[in-house]
Amino acid sequence: MQQLSLLLQALPKSSLDSTFQSLERIDRNLLLSFENPLFFALIVVVVVLVVMFIFYRFIIIPMRVKHLIQEEKLRLQQAEMMAKFAEFSPDIILRVDVEGKIILANNTAHKAFHHSHQLLGEQIQNLLPFLIDVNIEQIIDNNIITDYSYQLNNSHFQFLLAGVAKFNVCQVYGRDISQLKKTEENLIDALGRAEESKKLKEFFLAQISHEIRSPLNVIVGYSDYLKDELLREGIPDYSPILLAIKNNSKRLYRTFDLLLNMSQIHAGKYEPRFEKVNLQALILTILEEYNSLAQEKELNIEFVNELQPEFSILIDYYSIIHAFSNLLDNAIKYTDSGKIEIRIRRDDKYVCVDFKDTGKGMGKEYIDRLFTPFTQEEMGYTRKYDGTGLGLAIVKNYIDQNGGKIHVKSEINKGTTFTVLLKEGYKWAQQFKNPNF
Repeated sequence: MQQLSLLLQALPKSSLDSTFQSLERIDRNLLLSFENPLFFALIVVVVVLVVMFIFYRFIIIPMRVKHLIQEEKLRLQQAEMMAKFAEFSPDIILRVDVEGKIILANNTAHKAFHHSHQLLGEQIQNLLPFLIDVNIEQIIDNNIITDYSYQLNNSHFQFLLAGVAKFNVCQVYGRDISQLKKTEENLIDALGRAEESKKLKEFFLAQISHEIRSPLNVIVGYSDYLKDELLREGIPDYSPILLAIKNNSKRLYRTFDLLLNMSQIHAGKYEPRFEKVNLQALILTILEEYNSLAQEKELNIEFVNELQPEFSILIDYYSIIHAFSNLLDNAIKYTDSGKIEIRIRRDDKYVCVDFKDTGKGMGKEYIDRLFTPFTQEEMGYTRKYDGTGLGLAIVKNYIDQNGGKIHVKSEINKGTTFTVLLKEGYKWAQQFKNPNF
């Protein structure tokens, strides 16, 4: 106020007088006239407010009310649909409060608990005794979902309890799993019978193998004895016959070996045992066994070792000797003339063993399914070459178990080369504490 009075004192007296004189000259009748801009602006503001009030009162409010009514109607419809779903559901549906009292039960629940005249208000523990030690209030407060199995009226049920803290209730869902339980029992019974059948099959294979191997060993042994005796007596004419008896006995022996090995592989019973093996000694053992087969077909077998004679590698002896035996057996079987070469060498990463023959070879379309069990390029009873079609499938599996690979190159009427690639020191660290042994 002091600053305002100082300001007024500072103004020239002549200007203040002129201002008050101009206000005194305004006509009072013009104050409420539209010519007065202040009055006109006031009228416009009032009109706008009235229009806004009318729009809000008679348009906005009715629209909001209508929306709320429709929303409530939709909510009621959804609630009604859910109620009908619960009512006609084939599963038991119950709703209980924090005290464990039933406040909702569908038709299935009434049928399941037919001994109770009135479910509403009944304690849930009276119907489902396994819930006596269950804290319903804790399940609701913590929104816990848990399930139980219970036998009800000679039927097996699975009950699911779901706490809903928002509505302060616990939902109980019960599903009849009697058929599922019966199916489970049947599966367990079938599994037991399958295990028993598997044991019987293994016992049968072991017995039949013994019963066949024993006489075959006798046949092979006496064939060699008769051959030597006839040669000493100067009667060589029967040597080819005895050699054929010996070789066919060996082939029958190997056929049962293939069947037993494949049975072991399919049963997952074979466990490799890794040890240091001299490759040259292993291959010489195989050559000694197959020399008679090559001799019968007048085939020459060449063995070349590019490594040191004492070189050893960590492998599973049983699986590798069987894999190499099958590869050599195939080379002899499918080679009618020429030679077979076995070569041990090393490339950048692997120790390689090549089995190269000058036999009939294979078509490219068959190489893609070469290692599939029970397959041969020529199928049927009229095929030229015998065999079960298991040999190469077993070879592939045995090479895989030794951490190796097998490659094949073949051309019709020009021969085939199988190359087995083995890693040095495969699984050595896992099998032995001293990897440099």
